[in-house]
Amino acid sequence: MEQLIKLQKCLEMSGLKAETCESYTYKIKAFLKSINKDAEEITLDDIQEFLRELRYKREYCIGTVNGYRNALKYFYEVVLEKQWSDKKIPRLRGYAPLPSVLSKEEVVEFIELMPNDLYKVILYTMYSSGLRVGEVVEIKVKDIDSKRMQIYIPKSKNGSARYAILSRRCLNMLRHHVLQYKKKYGYKFLPDDYLFPSNRNESGHITKKTIKNNITKVADKYCTNKKITSHTLRHSFATHMLEAGASIFEIKELLGHRAIQSTNVYLHIASPGLMNIKSPFDGDMIS
Repeated sequence: MEQLIKLQKCLEMSGLKAETCESYTYKIKAFLKSINKDAEEITLDDIQEFLRELRYKREYCIGTVNGYRNALKYFYEVVLEKQWSDKKIPRLRGYAPLPSVLSKEEVVEFIELMPNDLYKVILYTMYSSGLRVGEVVEIKVKDIDSKRMQIYIPKSKNGSARYAILSRRCLNMLRHHVLQYKKKYGYKFLPDDYLFPSNRNESGHITKKTIKNNITKVADKYCTNKKITSHTLRHSFATHMLEAGASIFEIKELLGHRAIQSTNVYLHIASPGLMNIKSPFDGDMIS
C-alpha cells in the first residue's frame, strides 16, 4: 500500500526511537486491516469507533488504547496530512498506579538470582546508576569516567545527553567483568568497544530483549507480590536516592527526565520514615 510506504519514510525521518516506530507500524497496520477502507477515505469517526472497540469490546487497558491513539494520530496528521481534533478523540484518563519499588535488600536478592555473573553486573549497573535497559546495553568503555565517577549517556530517551552517577562498588564489578571477559575470550577492550559485547548480535552489544527476558524469568521465580520489570531497578534507584537525602531536582537530572512531573512520582513512593519525616501527631503536643 502506498500509504504504508509513505509511513515508513516518515518514520525514518521522525527521530523517534526504533521501538516506537515498530509499535506505530504494528498498530497502524492493525487499524487499516480492521477498517477495510482506502486510507484517503479514513475519517476521525473511523478512528474514534476503532478506539471505542478496543476499549469497550476487546477491553484493552487505557494505556494500550492511548498507545493506539498516538500511532493513529501520527498516521492521520503526518502521513494522510489531515487535521486532527483532540476534542473529538481525547486521551483516555483513568487510574494510574504507582510503580513497584524494591527495598535495597530485595534488589540484591533479586539480582543474585540471575543465571550468570554477566547479567548480575548489568543489573547492578542499571540499579546503581538509575539507567534504562536501552542505555546500559549501549555503554562503551570510553563512557566510564572513573576519575569523576560518572557514566556518560550520549543519548537518553528524550534524545539528550547526560551524566549518570557511577557507584564505586559497581566500578569494581565492571573492572572485574572486563578482566574475566579478557581471560575467557582473549578480548582486549578498546575505548569505542561496548562494555557488554555480543558476538551474536549485529549491533555489537547485548540486546535489550535478552536482558528483559532474563529479568522476566527470574521475576516469575522470585517470591514477591510486586511486579518486577527492567524499569523497577530504575524506580528503586530514584526512590532510594530520595530517601537518602537527594533532592527531587538532583534525581531529575540523574534520571534524565525532561519534566519534573515525571520525577515527582517518587515523592509518593519514598518512605517517610527513611526520609526522617514524622507525623505532627508524633511531635510535642499542647496539653
